[in-house]
Amino acid sequence: MNAFEIPSLRFSLVAGEDIAQRRFVSVNSSGEGVLASAGGNAIGASMNQPEDGQILEIADGIVMVEAGGSVAAGAAVQSDADGKAVTQSSGIALGVAITGGSSSNIIAVKMLCIGSVDGAAGSDGDSILLVSYSGADLEAGADLSATPLYTVPAGYTVDIIGASVISGGVAAGVDDSNTSVFALALTDTTALAGVTFDATTAFPASGAAQAMSLESAAAGLVAGNVINLAVTNGATANLPAFTVQLNLKISAAA
Repeated sequence: MNAFEIPSLRFSLVAGEDIAQRRFVSVNSSGEGVLASAGGNAIGASMNQPEDGQILEIADGIVMVEAGGSVAAGAAVQSDADGKAVTQSSGIALGVAITGGSSSNIIAVKMLCIGSVDGAAGSDGDSILLVSYSGADLEAGADLSATPLYTVPAGYTVDIIGASVISGGVAAGVDDSNTSVFALALTDTTALAGVTFDATTAFPASGAAQAMSLESAAAGLVAGNVINLAVTNGATANLPAFTVQLNLKISAAA
């Protein structure tokens, strides 16, 4: 039987470590992509082989994963300590093997959507949701006024566990006198996360990312809270197109 990779969702994260291709991957507390732990949760499979700090391409759906042992077609699979697919025992079932294989073979896995909402489930039953906003090129001195990115739905609470700015080009004119400030805040201006680009913290190179610092208020967002993004630039700060990516942990409200 032949099976082909059919991603239902493709997205990217900054790699938090060196990651081999075709491994189950998860997300750490900084919002970076890392290898899934033995029996742990996963948000997809790695489609490339990034080094620490590079962009990790991730696929969900029907994915190709390296086997860490003998896996039979139709078996539920979990991750081993290297992010490889092994027959599920006591860990989280990440999917079902469509094709079988022995150790080091590449097998097709239909990943499951686990948890109370769409997204990859955490070990405590919570779910991880990735939210991306694509921003247009901002000319020198141009700002982005508060723009809604996400509203917490009724019946859930949300923690922002990571936020990053991903560059789509080359910035110019950013220095200590002409900073570029990215800020996430609630509608009432409560600060959630942010980063200031200046002579010390350079705007990332094309395809690279910079994590935002999270505030204590980023945890425990409640239904109706709206996460807004604002960008404030100095007179000569000229930004390329960019993406702001949020990694959210969603829990059913008590």
